Amino acid sequence: MADLFSDFGESLAREDKADKTIENYLRDLRHFSYWFTQTNSEGFSPTLITPLDIKDYRRYLMVQLRAKPATVNRRLAALHRFCLWARGKGLITDDPTEAIKGVEKERHLAPKSLNRNQIHPLIRATQRYGNRRDVAIVQLLRNTGIRVSELANLRLSDLAISDRKGRIVVRWGKGGKYREIDLNADARQAIGDYLEVRPNVSDDHLFIGQRGTGLSARAIESLVTKYAGWAGLQRVTPHVLRHTFGKQLLDAGENLVTVATLMGHSRLDTTAIYTRPNAQDLEKAVERLAETE
Repeated sequence: MADLFSDFGESLAREDKADKTIENYLRDLRHFSYWFTQTNSEGFSPTLITPLDIKDYRRYLMVQLRAKPATVNRRLAALHRFCLWARGKGLITDDPTEAIKGVEKERHLAPKSLNRNQIHPLIRATQRYGNRRDVAIVQLLRNTGIRVSELANLRLSDLAISDRKGRIVVRWGKGGKYREIDLNADARQAIGDYLEVRPNVSDDHLFIGQRGTGLSARAIESLVTKYAGWAGLQRVTPHVLRHTFGKQLLDAGENLVTVATLMGHSRLDTTAIYTRPNAQDLEKAVERLAETE
């Protein structure tokens, strides 16, 4: 079974799937294989999976684990991708996930994002407890909407900056897409301050760690979580800052095409999710009703 999962992971890598995406697929697949083995009292094999197994697994996730719709749908999507691969390899003739639908959410909310009253404490905590590199990282995430993997891969040659303007180049974004992102004054100031103290090392990554090499995406995620905790914020990740960037631009009146271009979205309906209310928006709406009584 380990060889089977390894082959599946290698096929995803050949499709240029991100390391994090591959990791998530394999984790979800292992979760299903464990459930399958425990439930059916037999070893896991793609040839043994039936549509009934997929339905029972979906019910197990929803009823026993009480998983959220997004989690259920993600695990089902991973299984569907695996079964498509297995059919392409000739391991199975039919896809047992083909007719199984995901879980529809009653409310379609925008992803979690921070409001301006939460962004300020995060920036302040980074400036107070961090260093110039970390301030530049948080400011770049907050003011460009760049993905954490894209930020980790930035090189010095991808940066053009002056007092009045600046730009970063994402040479290999999601799906292998190239894009350029302009830097506002906050991002330019933070990056300029960092460049004054950036270690003089042979590694040409923009952001350098203690070992003199580029920071990994995981290290960047950890430092964002750390400063968010010091700011009294929970479950804040680089991706939350990306969502914040998109939502605040649309709330400020920017059009979908502009925001989609800045964020590297190939489809406008991906960006349109930020036009929906998030949990905080709904909470405020209910509170405003109480204030009028």
